[in-house]
Amino acid sequence: MKDHNNTEVFAIYFPSWHPDRHYAKWYGAGFSEWELVKTTKPLFPGHHQPRQPLWGFFDESDPVWMAKQIDLAADHGVTGFLFDWYWYSGEKFLEAALERGFLNAPNRQRLKFALMWANHSWGPWPAVTGRPGFANVQNQGQEMFLDNRHSPEDLERVVDYCAETYFREPNYWKIDGKPVYSFFDVSALVTQLGGEQQVAAAFQRMQQRAQRHGWPGLFLLANIGCCNDNEYCCGWNRVEGAGRMGFEAAFAYNIVRSPRYAAIDPAHPVYSYDEVMASHRHCWRKIAEGGLPHFPSVTRGLDVSPRWHRGVSFPLDFRALQYEPIVADNTPEKFGALCREALELARRQPPERRAIVINAWNEWTEGMFLLPEAEYGNKPLEALRAVL
Repeated sequence: MKDHNNTEVFAIYFPSWHPDRHYAKWYGAGFSEWELVKTTKPLFPGHHQPRQPLWGFFDESDPVWMAKQIDLAADHGVTGFLFDWYWYSGEKFLEAALERGFLNAPNRQRLKFALMWANHSWGPWPAVTGRPGFANVQNQGQEMFLDNRHSPEDLERVVDYCAETYFREPNYWKIDGKPVYSFFDVSALVTQLGGEQQVAAAFQRMQQRAQRHGWPGLFLLANIGCCNDNEYCCGWNRVEGAGRMGFEAAFAYNIVRSPRYAAIDPAHPVYSYDEVMASHRHCWRKIAEGGLPHFPSVTRGLDVSPRWHRGVSFPLDFRALQYEPIVADNTPEKFGALCREALELARRQPPERRAIVINAWNEWTEGMFLLPEAEYGNKPLEALRAVL
């Protein structure tokens, strides 16, 4: 499942494109984020919205549709999906894409899979509340539908559930025999468990639990890319702490900010993918200095306007709203060039730790996707296959 240079290529899979019991409770029967995609309005000349998926608005929990995605990914060099996974003290959310779709697809062995626990609270979007508010679903300043709370006991329950449901699958991603398991928000663990030492102790309990299920342990992968106060929003200053807690590797989920973020004009909060490419190179270098094996990530773009309040227009006080500026000119050629640089970095690692992470396979409402769309068709995936 790896390319000729032995490098895993994992695309983050965001499973928000099927009906869910929680969505039905909040927004009505049949709702998924496809409804946000359909109703997005362009905000400036040349703004490519609404997005037009060439496969239409399909139900990803259908194994037939999942099989089609698997074939497309595998045919273009993707070796696995890193599923965003939601667990709120035993309450699951958006799990059907994986449990009903992927695990029942007849061709699922063509791809590996792993989990990234999206360990953040979940709240409403401005697009459906009618309030300008926040676009960021994990922001603690708004009403929460699902509230994330960590405890050592719950971490053990997570291992039990994952061992019984996922880790036993032959195509679950393993490194040194250990199932790869990632956390979206490292800082949430530190805050809720009381510090790095407490996280390390909780991780020891998770490792022991995994061993009881017959594994040598878990390969813990830290996403250090949630925004914080350092430059470029890539969290590189979290890497050393992640190592102390017991993580074995790190990546930055979402490198999207321009080096000139502080100076962006609210009259036109848009910048070029060239600036995002520069931020990637800076963050990759800083992350590598932290001492953990690094899985370089490549962000496809950024446009969260599908989640924004429908009444907003330019000029836009994006900082007050906690919106992110829109990335433009993210052509397939530029994306392919950045993937090539990431692969070159990954190949400096030992063979079992060579991986890149692409954000994302299908994050339509944040402007990060590889699935075919009207603007560029299938060219982003073709650019990836070319560099492999």
